[in-house]
Amino acid sequence: MTPSHRTYTLHYPLAELRKGGRIRRLRLEHFREESGALVCAEGESFAYSLPSSTTDIFCADNRLFAYVQSSQTGKFMDTGVSYPSGGSMHNLVALVEAEGTTRFFAIGNSYLNYFANTANSIVTFSPTPSTTALALHHERLFGAVGTRVYYTKPLDFRGWEEYGEHDAGYFDLLPGAGTVVDIFSMRDRVFFLRRYGITRLTGYCDIYNFRQEEMPFGMGEVLSRAAVIGEYAYFFTRKGLCRFDGTSVEHVEDASDEEISLLHEIRMGALECMHAAASVTLSDGAEAIYIYDPVSKRGRFIRRSYDACAFGLYIYTKRGSSAYRLTGKALPSSGSCRLLTEFTFADLGEGEKRLEAVYLAGRGNFSVTAAGEEDSVTLSVPAGEWTRFPVAVRGENVTLTVSTSQSTASLKELDLRVRREDRI
Repeated sequence: MTPSHRTYTLHYPLAELRKGGRIRRLRLEHFREESGALVCAEGESFAYSLPSSTTDIFCADNRLFAYVQSSQTGKFMDTGVSYPSGGSMHNLVALVEAEGTTRFFAIGNSYLNYFANTANSIVTFSPTPSTTALALHHERLFGAVGTRVYYTKPLDFRGWEEYGEHDAGYFDLLPGAGTVVDIFSMRDRVFFLRRYGITRLTGYCDIYNFRQEEMPFGMGEVLSRAAVIGEYAYFFTRKGLCRFDGTSVEHVEDASDEEISLLHEIRMGALECMHAAASVTLSDGAEAIYIYDPVSKRGRFIRRSYDACAFGLYIYTKRGSSAYRLTGKALPSSGSCRLLTEFTFADLGEGEKRLEAVYLAGRGNFSVTAAGEEDSVTLSVPAGEWTRFPVAVRGENVTLTVSTSQSTASLKELDLRVRREDRI
């Protein structure tokens, strides 16, 4: 028998690297994209000294709001104005009206407070919605208690007691999909994200035009609120990260969400109105911040320790009595940034596949581990040089882990040299 072989050089620009084709799995751990390259993810910049006994933080646009448990108050950190809350706080919602006015609402166990002005006066709604979100749609404010939806009269956000058939009031959702988890306005509709489904409301000023429809779902239990990015809503279910386009729901196949534990609380939000962001727990028990970019179609993880986090124009984290804004570049506490990619070489034809060498375009020094069906090899790889593995890594599927302990390192391209060998 005469051995026959062929060598392939595979090129992967890192800006275009995503799940699909030869890439079966992709995970960015403390890497982020910048100018077409992968660079070290965000570090911390001190933002505020928080009041003592602050237990949670919330973000509205670029404003940080601290909940102070001992006094049961909420405080805007930029202005120093405090508001009495009346109990534990679940969420702060900022709603922007058509003319640009931003209104702030605090939601807790037994209250919904509207912060009426820059002083510390409040308006308390009754009955209180149990949901952790509100929606402003066609000049009405919508909230929910269980499966009952309350709405205000147009342009009057002081309450939703029943004034009349064309003013404030309520209606009931069909009970099949469970209680309301979140409410959001998108594509000129109001959507009620429920425990096991989504209800769409078409509602204009005249309540006789209100019409509700149940959307096809099939994603199991809903585990988080929704983050609206453009004309899509993102949220977590038992299937992982899901995307809703106004009519149908699908699991985001390129989300890289396999390591996220769905047994722990997930706090979801929109980052810069461009990315879906979440505070998650990984399968190893560690906490992390997860960000999904709909443009690059990739998810990534920021490894930072925190007691609480909030998303708006920035990511804020709380640790002890300090609040930090994530910015710049800095290594995580684990000490390294990692890129994990699982390749399949099945499309290269029949025969044994061997990964022989790797090339990293960019700047810095890296550690590369290649694991095949039987072999696992680790070596140091400087950027800009082809580096051969001392022993070729065999396998139809190979997992490559690239890591660096340099905060200044960057990766622009990953190239592989694969040998296919058979016998004729």
